[in-house]
Order: sequence, then structure tokens, then C-alpha cells
Amino acid sequence: MNHWKNLAGDDGSIFLFRFELRGNGIDFVVNQAIAADMYHDIDEQLTPLAHACCETLLRYRHLSVSHTMMDGNILATGEFEVMLSKGLGRHFVEEEKQQLFQDAKNIADLLVEVMDRKTQESKDGQHQSSFHTRSSQRPKPIKKGLRSEERQNAFRQSCNGCVRDNG
Repeated sequence: MNHWKNLAGDDGSIFLFRFELRGNGIDFVVNQAIAADMYHDIDEQLTPLAHACCETLLRYRHLSVSHTMMDGNILATGEFEVMLSKGLGRHFVEEEKQQLFQDAKNIADLLVEVMDRKTQESKDGQHQSSFHTRSSQRPKPIKKGLRSEERQNAFRQSCNGCVRDNG
């Protein structure tokens, strides 16, 4: 299994998601393989959680010392870990930080559910078509700006609905 380091420098096993600064907004980046297997019902649960995280992180974006504000990974030990950009956590009101971490954990649980469903379908010989979020024709509270980032092997949702333009 390939291992890499997360924001905390811990060995990661599976990248699940991250929130990255981009322009005046934040991108919600999901593991591309998981995104390709996404189910409609899970996507509907995922979108408001990602939006809530974007809203919270936007309030602290000026304090982030790195491009990645928060990431979520399954570690080599099998445990889920969510990390904020170095030093960012000390600026949060404790209740707000706990809610952000709970939303991140809920996102992780949903992404793991996608992996588990797909694995079960493969074992059962089912070939159900997964919901692909490439369709921009469905109205969403978060506009989805999709770009294939092969070097990052990730899927992006642009949280343009969260952008605050102070100009």
C-alpha cells in the first residue's frame, strides 16, 4: 500500500478529502476514485456538510498558513484523522471547532459508505451505475466546478456558494 504524509506529517493510507484555498473561495476536494463511485443519496447528504465546512473555514481563511486548510484521511492504522492547517485550530471558538470536526467526521463516514457499497456490489456481482456528480444541470446550493486533477488524483467541488467578495 502506498503511504504519504498528511498535514500533521502522519502516514496516510487513504486520502478522503481536503478543503483548499482558491481565489476568494475554498475547494472541497474528494478522492477521485470515491467521487467516481458516488451515489446520489450520499451526494445529497454530503453537499450540505461540505457547504457548512466551507462557510466555517472561510471565516478563518486569512489565518491559514497553507493552501490546504483542512484534510481528512484514513491513516495506515485504519483510524480516521482530520487536521487543520498548522496553528489554525487555536483561532477557533471551541464549540465551532468541534462542530467543524463533527461535520468532517460525517463527511468521512459518507465517503467510507461509498467505498463499502461499491465493494459489496462488486462482491455480489452487481453493476449498478453510481451517481456521477459531473452533471452541472442539477441545481445545488454549492456550485460544482469540476476539474480533473490527475496529479492530485482528486475530484473538486468549488464552494463558490460560500465565496464572500468584499470588493
